[in-house]
Amino acid sequence: MISFPFRRILVCTGLLFAASLSQENTWADSLSSAISGGKISLDFRPRYEFLSQSGKRDANAFTVQTLLGLASKPMAGLSAYLQFIDVASIVNRYNSLRNGRTGYAVIPDPEEANVNQAYLQYQGLGGLQVRAGRQEINLDDQRFVGAVGFRQTPQSFDAVSVQGNLNHSLGAYAAYIWRIKNILNENVPNKTFLGEVHWQPSALFRAQAFGYWYGNQARSSIPGAAACFLSGNAQICNSQTLGLRFQGVVPVGSGAQIPYDVSYAKQLPYDAGSSLINAQYYHLSTGVRWAGFGAIANYMVMGSNRTGSYGFQTPLASKHLFNGWAEVFLTTPPNGLRSLYFTLDGTLLGTAFQATYYDFRSAYRGENYGHEVDLSAIHRFSAHWSAGIQYADYRRSHYGVNTEGAWVFVTAAF
Repeated sequence: MISFPFRRILVCTGLLFAASLSQENTWADSLSSAISGGKISLDFRPRYEFLSQSGKRDANAFTVQTLLGLASKPMAGLSAYLQFIDVASIVNRYNSLRNGRTGYAVIPDPEEANVNQAYLQYQGLGGLQVRAGRQEINLDDQRFVGAVGFRQTPQSFDAVSVQGNLNHSLGAYAAYIWRIKNILNENVPNKTFLGEVHWQPSALFRAQAFGYWYGNQARSSIPGAAACFLSGNAQICNSQTLGLRFQGVVPVGSGAQIPYDVSYAKQLPYDAGSSLINAQYYHLSTGVRWAGFGAIANYMVMGSNRTGSYGFQTPLASKHLFNGWAEVFLTTPPNGLRSLYFTLDGTLLGTAFQATYYDFRSAYRGENYGHEVDLSAIHRFSAHWSAGIQYADYRRSHYGVNTEGAWVFVTAAF
């Protein structure tokens, strides 16, 4: 069911169009042109996933994601976008967190048929872009805010967002989110604000300041909503995160480059969040890239508070991209998380390869959690077709359970 704020936007938009059409036939002609001159997109992603976890039955899932998008032709800078999603479960021997099959390992890809995106957009001078409605939001590398594109049901936001460039090197982004449609197709009422300012004088250096204020407004627990291992109501995990990020690429001759990334953030309570929320985040990354190949080292700390009862959380992130594809650490443990990981990647004969090794420890007292190996090979056959295989293996020392996963998928985009 479409809830009130989103319905109000649709009704008001319809009334405005109706009033315009009743006054001038030229508006009707323009609207007809915007629709007939628009674009249709169609995406398919069939995927087989296997997941083995100690203490659970092995999970097998064969799901198919279908996305149908309708984009109007811009008219005086205004346009509209509508995207439908369908997720079909063909082999469903798994726990989707919605199907009641709790004896199986968790693969959070429930069946769904819904509206994934529906927004009005204005684009103007200076790169100004304003969107209102349901939209996917991917900020930077999605460490803090993302659409969780790996899952068959992505995360989308009912929001108003504004972004633009103040000059050639200075830009800003801001958004207000009143509801989140999460990866379980559940609507989570929110009062969330996002803000970023960045300055990039050259490829050598980019500086960014960011602030994210996450406020869950649900009256009871909602499946798939952000968690933090604290007991209490739905607002207990609400937090504000303020931080800085510096990154760039330094050429060193013969086509080689040294990328670097340094980030810091502080997390505190917000909007009835627990007073125990008090943690810091650090990320250091560097390596070398040459001739399409790379070797990168990362050290990431999602700290804990002084008592080891709360770990730094990223409630809006594309979490699958970080701290291992086995998804053992989607919610940071109360003792925090220190990740030391090394990645080798490259492209050969049209196939992109990647291998990553993780060493996981607690930020509080340095306990050995475990280690993980992730492997990936994705081949692009054409501009429209690609296929891949991925593998993850987490071995427990003192946290979680041994977890092994594999994915085989095909993507088609038209």
